[in-house]
Amino acid sequence: PIVLYTFLRLITDHNRPVFDELRGREVGLCVDLLRNRFADCMVIGRDLVRLLQDVARLEPFEDIWRDLLGRPSVFGANFGGVTQLMSTRTPRVFLQSRLSPDMETHVSFVLKQVILGDHKRYHQWLMNRYLSTPESESRIPDWIRFVCCCYHPTNEVLASDVQPRWAFIGWLLKSVKTSYMAANAKLALFFDWLYFDPKNDSIMNIEP
Repeated sequence: PIVLYTFLRLITDHNRPVFDELRGREVGLCVDLLRNRFADCMVIGRDLVRLLQDVARLEPFEDIWRDLLGRPSVFGANFGGVTQLMSTRTPRVFLQSRLSPDMETHVSFVLKQVILGDHKRYHQWLMNRYLSTPESESRIPDWIRFVCCCYHPTNEVLASDVQPRWAFIGWLLKSVKTSYMAANAKLALFFDWLYFDPKNDSIMNIEP
């Protein structure tokens, strides 16, 4: 499952002609995993739907979407379709996998230690180090999903002057330069809210 999650995410980054051959191989791998190992891949949950939506215009994935919506039983006799995926919370390990260890350390430091009011220079440092190129803009939805689902502040942090998660996410949203990526970033923020179930989901995932 982690292989599928990683390559579905990378396909959208490899959108220049120089990457056509590489992207073709990535698409082939993902389609093969979806067709032949779907029972294993289902554990990704609702973020699988989010990533498939991002590649939906590529022809092989159009067929995947047709079957998901119209013939879900081809993926498994007991598979309940997109609704079942959307009702399944994505495990943190998948969302964490999109940040390098250095990224996770630095983002977590800002969220745990930086006081609101002193945050701008830290934001600028993160921007210069990780988000300064046009290609790096696609990291912003990854970071938003990480902040919403992987970092849940303690009551001590919530009661302190440490920068709240909503302020950090607000900065990320303002940093987006293209309308396409802005839509992806907002979807990353609201995705858990769409199918929130208090029995299976954490309120902290939608708190920001």
